[in-house]
Amino acid sequence: MLERFAKHTIQTFGGALIVLGILLITVGLIGIYSSKLRAYCPAGGCLPYSLPAQNWLLVASLLSGIALVIVGIVLLNVAREMKSKRDTDEANAQDARAN
Repeated sequence: MLERFAKHTIQTFGGALIVLGILLITVGLIGIYSSKLRAYCPAGGCLPYSLPAQNWLLVASLLSGIALVIVGIVLLNVAREMKSKRDTDEANAQDARAN
């Protein structure tokens, strides 16, 4: 019974990480794209960009989103490979009957 709960917990956690990762990827892509479109320059020319941290936050959001999606997919694959005790016991019983 515990293995079943562990499998479902891992599946749920993996799915949540994928959803969160997709949201972070979306925020990062939209932010990077919209920061490139902003051009609030006066007639005399643009001031030097003084907030490089803004781009770093967007890039960090994008990269962490990609990492979360990858970890979520790995967790879903791990949960898929987990066999419940009942399945293992049935396989062992079938092997015993075959021999």
